Amino acid sequence: MADARVALLKELAHPLRLRVIDQLGHLGPAPVSALAAALGAPMPELSNHLRRLREAGLVRARRDGRQAVYELGDTGVELLLPLLDRLVAPAVPKAARAPSRTCYDHLAGPLGVTLYRDLCARDALRPAHDGTVALGPVAPEAFAALGVDVAGVAPGRRRLAFECLDATEQRPHLAGALGAALATALLDRGWVERAGGREVRLTAAGREALP
Repeated sequence: MADARVALLKELAHPLRLRVIDQLGHLGPAPVSALAAALGAPMPELSNHLRRLREAGLVRARRDGRQAVYELGDTGVELLLPLLDRLVAPAVPKAARAPSRTCYDHLAGPLGVTLYRDLCARDALRPAHDGTVALGPVAPEAFAALGVDVAGVAPGRRRLAFECLDATEQRPHLAGALGAALATALLDRGWVERAGGREVRLTAAGREALP
């Protein structure tokens, strides 16, 4: 008897298909044209892989005018990605010297990892073993001090908070709608500034204000 798990993992075992799932899981629904631009994939190649993901029930498409907008299906695959990050994270990460940056729409690199670690240590966030993240008892006050009204963060079709394995630090940083709200708040306050491309850096005000 065929093992359905094998069939599912087979559909995810391609770099472009996995990146599609990752992109939709982080940023929510997107038109095919936006996916192609974000992933740097030719439209014919992307369309073929989207078809496979549709047939597997991992994504679904809806029409918005002349565009096909894709989103994750109802399989719960978005719960698998943080768990995969946990499984591949090294037990002892190597020291990295890459600059802080954005990852999708949240903070990554040394700054993102440090902020996430601090929020967990203060019990503002409570990570689970599967990479999902719940709010801790001091979340409202801890995030308010950073310019984020936790109650006002509306995930929509995204998840509120989950771990994302940092590609350079090899430690998790905060992703999801809450991670995006935190990045926006720190940029708006002038505690973090863009330094070209995806790179960001702390300002003098940020070094004074952040732990």
